[in-house]
Amino acid sequence: MTDMPRDITQMPPRLSMPDQDLKQPFHDPAAPDQLTPVHGVWLARIFLFLLPSFLTGLLAHTCYTWFAAAGDVTPPELTLTAVIAFSFFWVAFALGSAVLGLIHSPDPRVTTADPKQAAPMDVAMLVMMYGEDARDTIGRAAELTSGLNTYGDNHRYTLYVLSDTRDMALQRQEELVVAEISREMPNTDIFYRWRPENRDYKSGNLREWVTTQGAGFDAMLVLDADSYMTPETVSKLADLMSNDPTAGLLQPINRLLPGESFWQRMQEFAVEVYGQTLGRGFALWTGNEANYFGHNAMIRTAAFATAAGLPHLPGRRPLGGVILSHDFVEAALIRRAGWSVRMVPEAEDSFETTPEHVPAYIKRDHRWCQGNIQHMRLLRVPGLSWISRFHMLQGAMAYLTSLAWLFLVVLWTLVGDHTTNGILVYFKPDDPLTPMWPKFPSISLAMVAGLIAVALIAPKVLGAIGFIARGGLRGKSAIRFVASMLVEIVVAVAIAPILMLQHVRALTRITLGRDGGWGAHQSGTPSFGWLMRFHWMETVAGAVLLGLVAVGAVTVWLIPIGASLAFAGPLSALLALDARHWPLFDFQNQEAARDKPAVISIEPKPVL
Repeated sequence: MTDMPRDITQMPPRLSMPDQDLKQPFHDPAAPDQLTPVHGVWLARIFLFLLPSFLTGLLAHTCYTWFAAAGDVTPPELTLTAVIAFSFFWVAFALGSAVLGLIHSPDPRVTTADPKQAAPMDVAMLVMMYGEDARDTIGRAAELTSGLNTYGDNHRYTLYVLSDTRDMALQRQEELVVAEISREMPNTDIFYRWRPENRDYKSGNLREWVTTQGAGFDAMLVLDADSYMTPETVSKLADLMSNDPTAGLLQPINRLLPGESFWQRMQEFAVEVYGQTLGRGFALWTGNEANYFGHNAMIRTAAFATAAGLPHLPGRRPLGGVILSHDFVEAALIRRAGWSVRMVPEAEDSFETTPEHVPAYIKRDHRWCQGNIQHMRLLRVPGLSWISRFHMLQGAMAYLTSLAWLFLVVLWTLVGDHTTNGILVYFKPDDPLTPMWPKFPSISLAMVAGLIAVALIAPKVLGAIGFIARGGLRGKSAIRFVASMLVEIVVAVAIAPILMLQHVRALTRITLGRDGGWGAHQSGTPSFGWLMRFHWMETVAGAVLLGLVAVGAVTVWLIPIGASLAFAGPLSALLALDARHWPLFDFQNQEAARDKPAVISIEPKPVL
């Protein structure tokens, strides 16, 4: 079955989507002359960057003073101070976003807008398929489209299923599902297109639709196979785009659907309790220069076609060729062209899923790592907003800081065993747990510990405050909530060394010219043996580190890191267990996440 326009008697004109010149600035002639200023955005940005800079400077000064008190500061000591400062800044940056999230106020353009006043738009609902379950994915999107067309706003919604599925049996099943939905929902326009050649992956799939069908639509809502949104949320985005002629892209803050495993439920809790406050802070300081997460976003079709055509990067893969993490780049190019890119926290019911266990999460991280490191090549593209450049830098730093953390572990290993002449020996011979830091009346170890605790824990505490203020604990147990927070923090600390080592592994693969982990992951609940094989690198590294501690070669302060790595397999197995009946993490703030629309009842049919 091939793609068809809504009116087969009149083919729509083709919409041009040229490759963007990444060596010259670009402005879309159709873009507005100026954007509506966002109140308080510059004050928010000044606060956001000053806070972590101040805390980082304070920590770096303390470390340098410690080292200088014992004599001249050596190159290893200076290096250690610099790496601590570099790593700490990115940790402390989240604190500023969390503070801003608490003072974020809803946008009246969204909360008080009358849907009946929005000018009608034709909106295309685009579902990207790559071998996912057809009945679940297409059925859920059809339910949403049908609900939108009866919701009562002024817009018209049409569903397109855009498939890049490689398995021909699954592709045939997709066709059968679309045909069945068309019969069961005659009032819902649904069309299907399959590409024989998976050219340029997801961005190529979208680009082909834009050039062949996009001219017939004012806006498009891009959905992944795991996307779930309510009609109210989609309608809010459509109304806002209709009423704001400067809007090029509107991205809600995505949340997670309830999962089954301990890992999924912990991630769901973290995103719901901490992430929503951070997202509101992100919306406040980014203003008209926000970001795009690749799905669940409303995009002005003409602006996307004119501004977001992605060229191939020069050179060979993995850093050359197709731009993999295309969403950040598309947002930056749309903003460069003169359109606004905004986060819309008020569009609350936007959901996705998270990988079911740690190896699947790591596999996804490897793919994202490769794409985000590619962004380092784009930081000097002419015409980009400095905020857009910072988004791409921050995405790359999410992985590059793991190198810094590993370097810190190596440097602290060089401390020695308190009896040898290590490069940095600051431990008492009779008490290896107590460092021999010089004492200063104005600076204490308690202050340094407080700085680190504030940077690591305060964003979570502020996120929890914001969650409670939004009514998240209504009818829930406060004791169970606090227990869930404590367990999440402990597990997050335990898993951090594992993710650090895996990020370094992904970066090493990229440096060696190998793709960063593309391929299928183990679905379902993996066996313990499979998990042990997957985590062999961490297990060996942890065993070696614990062995060095046992023989007195390195400080006992590294035992927590060594234990986390050595027991990566058992920890991963624990997190993969079914936790639906555990009395933790069940704190979804919206009923929409629980009451997912029923998937259309389509009986499996034989593949012809």
